[in-house]
Amino acid sequence: MLRIGKLTDYATVILATLAADRSRLQTAGSLSERTHIAAPTVAKLLKQMHRAGLVNSARGTRGGYQLARDPETISAAAILDALEGPFALTDCSGRQR
Repeated sequence: MLRIGKLTDYATVILATLAADRSRLQTAGSLSERTHIAAPTVAKLLKQMHRAGLVNSARGTRGGYQLARDPETISAAAILDALEGPFALTDCSGRQR
């Protein structure tokens, strides 16, 4: 079983919101309103996702965020890597032999 943290879950919601309207840049504030996630949390997650190459950002009065690539190419593993760091699957220690 794989558990994801709350911030990773929020990041997935933000990415899905960006994917739903790819034609325009969206601000952190508008994403906060649309997703009902606190604005500081949205800003923090967008910064992490930008560093990981999942979103692009544009500064200025007409700036905002949008997906850096097609949504079909963004895997759950890429989101996990961006938010929780590299992960590896291991054998379950409770497995009976």
